[in-house]
Amino acid sequence: MKTILIYSVDPGFLEEMRSKIQELETDRLSEILLFSEKEKLEFYAAGSREAADVVIIDMDQEDDGIAIAECVLEYQKNSQIIFVSGSDEYYLDVYNVDHVYFLKKPVESRLLAQALEKAGKKLDRLHGKCLVVKNKQGIYKIELSDIIYFENEKRKIHIHTVDRKISFYGKFEELLDSLNRDFYRCHNSYIVNMAKVCELSGKKFLCENGKSIPVSKTYYVKVRDALEQYSL
Repeated sequence: MKTILIYSVDPGFLEEMRSKIQELETDRLSEILLFSEKEKLEFYAAGSREAADVVIIDMDQEDDGIAIAECVLEYQKNSQIIFVSGSDEYYLDVYNVDHVYFLKKPVESRLLAQALEKAGKKLDRLHGKCLVVKNKQGIYKIELSDIIYFENEKRKIHIHTVDRKISFYGKFEELLDSLNRDFYRCHNSYIVNMAKVCELSGKKFLCENGKSIPVSKTYYVKVRDALEQYSL
């Protein structure tokens, strides 16, 4: 789950970016917030209890996009900054502040996806790589890298790792939101760790433990494309 902030004085650009991101991030996006005034963006960054995970800043305006990014990072140190401009004028200037990507207008969905993916990977490294669950037997801290897949059985969720199975009660949607970007829902009852997938054959994932995981029609194209990108 993540929050994306978009800043621009151009209403058309704000709506265009929101639409593109919604197409790319439908199953993982927490919230998209649009800002056309830098003071409101800075106020949000300074006062919000919620993390500003990704901040997209349109450089083509009178305001100083670099200064805006610096202000955001002062309060939201883990924010991943993506700069956007229709000009190469700012290309070198953006290196004065920590950022993950510089996108050229008109923004291509393919490059936007790469920028969001890169931001997501950095956030994953910052936010830790463990899952903590509780059941009647105790409390378990599980390395995400050890998890092969999750299986949903009514209200019970089964975690299948490289060497054990742990079950607990929870909501599948909330679980997906808590995981890093290695994990994708491939079926109403399954979430798979792409790092543990060996191949996609027909409508099934073959995992490294030999287990076959079904891939439903609803999720097929998304997880197929995700596996291709993951393999690059």
